[in-house]
Amino acid sequence: MPTTSAPAAAALLPPNYVWRSYLGGERLRRFRGQPDSLDDHFPEDWLASTVKARNGNNSQGPVEGLSRVTSADGERLVAEALEEAPDFWFGRRNYRHRNAAGTGVLWKLLDSSVRLQLQAHPDAQFASQHLNSPAGKTECWYVLDTRGDACVYLGFQRPPTREQWARMIQDQDVDEMLNSFAPIPVRSGDCFVVPAGTPHAIGAGVFMMELQEPTDWVVRCERANAGLVLPPEACFMGLSLEQCLDVFDYSSCSLENVRERFQQDPKKVRNSAACRHEEIIGPDWHNFFRLERLRGKGNFGWPGEELMLLVALEGSGALMAGDCELEVRAGQTWLLPGAVTKWKWAAECNWEFLLAKLPTTT
Repeated sequence: MPTTSAPAAAALLPPNYVWRSYLGGERLRRFRGQPDSLDDHFPEDWLASTVKARNGNNSQGPVEGLSRVTSADGERLVAEALEEAPDFWFGRRNYRHRNAAGTGVLWKLLDSSVRLQLQAHPDAQFASQHLNSPAGKTECWYVLDTRGDACVYLGFQRPPTREQWARMIQDQDVDEMLNSFAPIPVRSGDCFVVPAGTPHAIGAGVFMMELQEPTDWVVRCERANAGLVLPPEACFMGLSLEQCLDVFDYSSCSLENVRERFQQDPKKVRNSAACRHEEIIGPDWHNFFRLERLRGKGNFGWPGEELMLLVALEGSGALMAGDCELEVRAGQTWLLPGAVTKWKWAAECNWEFLLAKLPTTT
């Protein structure tokens, strides 16, 4: 049974902006209903997060990164709510997650006004060996919108050797680093998986949903970004450059390889006259994250019995569970508990939202 801190049905997630070393956030806050905001160092909104941000000297406090959820008693940390009522949130059938700490995934909204630093993330083996962490950081990008033409960088199209890459980082030769990549144009609806170890960068002007393993580990190859200079320990996770060079995959990855290996091809779940329901991320990656897209006009329903995150992208409508009805509009994010067996949606306008689900294993 839920505790008094559990809502009757879905719970609204207030914005949870997190400091980052790059600039952005204007498009994100406009989506969230704050149209007069400027780009700054809070370009990410961590959704239902049970992960703390690693910001070193730029930390905004001891619980930075941890999300809060709205309940009848006010706002409280999502991590606390999950721990107090695991059956309610995860559903009685989802034993793996019900008995685990946190959600096993980190969901974000991310809005870049500048190119992020060239970087890569460790895998679970490296994280366990060097960082005392059970998880690395394989991630996934779902592009929501762009500020005009935009691109990402993914994998080495002109791969350097380990020694050459080390020299570029030591010399901070950004032009030579960038020459190892070819820009990949992106547009709304594109989705790419970024396996741990894959060198990459998100380009300027990309507004996306990011799904990832539940950590904040990153090896940054560039110390400076948008006028901010980071110390080496912030770039190398407190390790040496020599250790961090082991994180990178130095193999050649042509643009054709990027499309074949990393870009996701949405698959139909079920369609009706009212809705097109698609699975965005392929099953090979479901042990890290899952994402579905629903869009249409009219009424629709989908099964529950598991924890889900709903990100409302367009339109508005009524989300119903039993005799509880909630008004949902574009720009909102909701945490849907597994105690609900079936969700119903009613709307008269065109609408679109994303459903992010937990990994199939933890």
